[in-house]
Amino acid sequence: MTVPKQEDLQQILNKSDLIYTQTEIAAAVIQMAAVTDQLLAGTRPIVIAVMNGGMPLTADLIRALKIYSRLDYLQVARYQDKTVGGQLHWHKQPQHALAGETVLLVDDIFDEGDTLQELVSYCKAQGAKQIFSAVLLYKNKQQRKHTLMPDVIGLEVADRYVYGYGMDYQGYFRDLADIYALREV
Repeated sequence: MTVPKQEDLQQILNKSDLIYTQTEIAAAVIQMAAVTDQLLAGTRPIVIAVMNGGMPLTADLIRALKIYSRLDYLQVARYQDKTVGGQLHWHKQPQHALAGETVLLVDDIFDEGDTLQELVSYCKAQGAKQIFSAVLLYKNKQQRKHTLMPDVIGLEVADRYVYGYGMDYQGYFRDLADIYALREV
């Protein structure tokens, strides 16, 4: 893969629309924490960040939660630095044993539902007692392959390719504090 020049990356950013600002994202995370605290009241879940995209949300969310939790992560990828998702590839499983545990999966975006479906199946197979999910972005789509829905949703977006705040464009822009969408061509 050729490393893009700084100017090329800047052109991508210039050709994108700002969807959500850092301030709007922070407010959504606070709201997500309040919903999660109610949903998981009385439990001490294992919070699992779905890497790489779920890292910023997980860090912000666990600091805003009032419930006590343990933190873990797993790493799966569908996009492999591309703009179209493919088959799910496992890179790392969680370290904590999930048998008998309440699990909160935290991911960046709910698109088709493939990733969440696979992760819920994995947690069930590991013997998790309860499985909940939280996503920052819920992509509005006409049709989905799966009926499974996230339990906690921060913000909604149109069916466009989005990046920033953990989500990437060809491996770049995960570090942006705001969320952008590629302009439709």
